[in-house]
Amino acid sequence: MLAIECAGLTKHFGDLTAVDHVSFEVEKGERFGLLGPNGAGKTTTIRMLTTVIPPDEGTAKVLGFDVRRKPDKVREKIGVVLQGLALEFFSTVYDTLDIYGRIYKMNAENRKKRIEYLLSEFELEDKRNERIDCLSGGLQRRVQVATAFMQPPEILFLDEPTIGLDPQSRRKIWQFIEEFSKGGYTVILSTHYMDEADYLCSRIGIIDYGKISALDTPEGLKSTLGGGDIITFGVEGNVDLLRSTISKLDYVEEIMAGDELAARVENADEVLFKLSEEVVKAGAKIKNISVRKPSLEDTFIKLTGRRIE
Repeated sequence: MLAIECAGLTKHFGDLTAVDHVSFEVEKGERFGLLGPNGAGKTTTIRMLTTVIPPDEGTAKVLGFDVRRKPDKVREKIGVVLQGLALEFFSTVYDTLDIYGRIYKMNAENRKKRIEYLLSEFELEDKRNERIDCLSGGLQRRVQVATAFMQPPEILFLDEPTIGLDPQSRRKIWQFIEEFSKGGYTVILSTHYMDEADYLCSRIGIIDYGKISALDTPEGLKSTLGGGDIITFGVEGNVDLLRSTISKLDYVEEIMAGDELAARVENADEVLFKLSEEVVKAGAKIKNISVRKPSLEDTFIKLTGRRIE
């Protein structure tokens, strides 16, 4: 059975089409990502799949249950971490997790074991008796994510789960999500962080202006650029003129969009020196040079014509 089935899913807010005939499927046990900038339609898509709001057009099924016809059945199967904090600010960390355990009808012994486990995994042990309103924003976010794991759901929806977190906290949550999915659970993740999507997701749907423009594995998406290396020059000079000059070289596969001069070549080791000479010959002063492999961001820019800020 498929975990998620979407066909022509659409949502309007007045004259704005927030989600525009989106279609995709997610297999059970997948980590599926919706990657796009703020306002792309990620959150609206997740809110429809989790029965928070109804779609205006199209259909969506979660574990075989239609989100409009069987919303209660859908809610029984899922866990959700939305962008906004949904915590009782005057409760302690321990009591917050305990409340969620009671909602899931866990007995006292199982609640206690699970709380201790989550406090340890999310490095919240020394905060167990602190009130939510006394925690930093990053720690509050950790608590919110932890609540979703009190009773592991069949499908976990995470809407920008690490937004605003420090790098250490982000990595901790990534590791926990990765371990969680190894139990055969399905994860649906929305993010505007390229590295997060690349690290966590087995497949990614690139979404922009409410439409999915590409859907593939991270490596599959990056391969659409044709491989090779990207050489980026930090220069003083007319970048637009440089692009025009450099693009005519037979060993330059593509000039990348962006503020700097970046060229995709088959092998940077073979052409770096002569390409640098051409840049200087064109009248530019080179300040710095970097070489890297094509990234998800390069793919996103190629597909949408803009980068995620």
